[in-house]
Amino acid sequence: MRTSARGHTIPSRSQRRPGRSRDSREVETTAAISWGWFVVLSVAVVLPYLNSLGNPFIWDDSNAIVNNPTIRSLWPPWVPLQPPAETPVSSRPLVNLSFALNYAVHGLNVRGYHLVNLALHVLTACLLFAVVHRGLHTGTATAGARRHTSVIALLATLVWAVHPMLSEVVNYPTQRSDALGGLCLIATLFAAQRALEARHRMRWHIIAVVACACGMLSKEFVAVTPLIVLLYDRAFAFRSFGEAFAARKNLYVALAATWVPLGVILVLRPHSTIGFTAGVDAWTYLLNQAEIIVHYLRLALWPDALVLDYGVPRPLTLAAVWPSAVFVAALLALSLIAWFRWPRVGFLCVAFFILLAPTSSVVPITTEVGAERRMYLALAPLTVLGITGGAWVLDRIHRALPRRVAGLLPAATMIAALLWVAALGVLTTRRNSEFATPVTLWRTSVERWPQGRARISYAAAMSEAGNHESAIDQLRLAVRDFPKARSTLGLELSRTGRHDEAVRELSAFIDAEARPDDQRAARMLRASIYMELGRIDEASAEFRRLVEWFPSDPVPRERLAGILLAQGNGEAAAHYGELVRRDSKNVSWQIQFGRALGSIRRFDEAAAAYRQALSIDPRVVAAHAGLAAALLESGHISEAATRAEAALALAPGDAALHNILGAARATQ
Repeated sequence: MRTSARGHTIPSRSQRRPGRSRDSREVETTAAISWGWFVVLSVAVVLPYLNSLGNPFIWDDSNAIVNNPTIRSLWPPWVPLQPPAETPVSSRPLVNLSFALNYAVHGLNVRGYHLVNLALHVLTACLLFAVVHRGLHTGTATAGARRHTSVIALLATLVWAVHPMLSEVVNYPTQRSDALGGLCLIATLFAAQRALEARHRMRWHIIAVVACACGMLSKEFVAVTPLIVLLYDRAFAFRSFGEAFAARKNLYVALAATWVPLGVILVLRPHSTIGFTAGVDAWTYLLNQAEIIVHYLRLALWPDALVLDYGVPRPLTLAAVWPSAVFVAALLALSLIAWFRWPRVGFLCVAFFILLAPTSSVVPITTEVGAERRMYLALAPLTVLGITGGAWVLDRIHRALPRRVAGLLPAATMIAALLWVAALGVLTTRRNSEFATPVTLWRTSVERWPQGRARISYAAAMSEAGNHESAIDQLRLAVRDFPKARSTLGLELSRTGRHDEAVRELSAFIDAEARPDDQRAARMLRASIYMELGRIDEASAEFRRLVEWFPSDPVPRERLAGILLAQGNGEAAAHYGELVRRDSKNVSWQIQFGRALGSIRRFDEAAAAYRQALSIDPRVVAAHAGLAAALLESGHISEAATRAEAALALAPGDAALHNILGAARATQ
């Protein structure tokens, strides 16, 4: 048996025998006492979220859950582990699998998804309490001191767990990735921490590695886990990194090996919006993060203005954000100083920056400049630092006060701390209510952090509620800093019948976008408006361009073919022919193909197209009528009459069919 420099008992191989040492008995007794706190903690975490369970799916939930085909079945088992590309779950197979399990039990009942997210959050809180509890007990000698640190650990965890900044993880089902990734990271640290004192270290090492690997399959920020474990060991258990490596190198190597599956996933399923080639340079993104991190820190102190969407990175300069940049740089410098001077304090400070680094440093995320859920675990070291620092200050004050006054200080302090926790819980409950309707959610985002993309979402919510004029007003404001909003503005104007204005906005959007993919939806909408306005030639030209750009997309080809057929243009047959070549089971296309062929007097081929349509669905009247007409034109009078009679049996009042049958009888 040997003891590390920080007070952890590390048994040697020869000492692993059934008998319990005094140290291990003491550790297990401490853990057993803590179970009462777990119940208190779990209840305190659940209560503020009771009003969140019925909140609807929002935003990215449509791609990650509602319209995700890979969660519809658990068999074959590899299907849920292959989520759709370019979605919030594309590189997170374990999260996608959890959604598949949810779907198998609850379907699309949103309550089930919220319950799982809340359960993950409660489990993370319990493990975090265990980690903080054990960390504070390290090197603590007396029973009184141990009881004191248990209360500190509980308060620190409670402040984190009920903080409104974390409410997005429960209210926004897609953010299960943060909940699951956070749980895996804390579970890894807990297992690694237990292994320092356990007689059977290998079991805890295996648990740590498995948890870390699961985290890598849940969210990319879990990549920092091996570094967090190493820094914790250095701060709490060993005098140096060399001593830590000598004692635990196998664990560190195994944890680092979990980077391999993460790397493979990122290579096979890259996000086009993340990285140095995504359209935003590293310096610009870093300047944006300086501003965002300061905002995070303010919300950590008092979360009075929470926002769902912070928009995209802005083209900032250092002159515009230098106060924030200096402040963040100073905090980072102080964190490094604390690491060398007071390693345990320094660990908490450095851990905050490390946990934020994957999303809030120099690697650009072009679609999202900031998100409160990025503080999910980064908030934990701040709350632990704040509560333990406050306890240290109060202890010094307590010693300096007269005995009569000093006796009142602990009770007053505890009441104040519990009131703060209660206030945070009330704010969380209030924040949950903002997720209850899309209009409320997006209105608060626009009011608290006004930017174009949030206005688009707010406009969509108001349009869905029938308030189209207010939606248009928001979209006109959105265009000022988010020009892409012109496309949505054009759509909303067209819905209200203001077609000329819609065409102007769509044309301005198309002229500003260079890539055909970006123009696609706007051109489709503009062509449809041209059709409604009777500007057929312009609509035809628009659809023709879309067919050239996207030959595999059937929609513009079908629209173009319909225009050409109405104009009597023989080119329609070629386009319908291409459509049925791609999908020969589409009855509507087969019928239109037959009509197009008949318009250019290719009656035998038209008859074949109608026969194909009837082979798919023999009760389609239009196919019977078309076949009868084609047969009549090609001289097959008797069969034409038979087909016309069969069609009239399905539609006795169809005048055109009576005309075809009359012509056939007259010819006979």
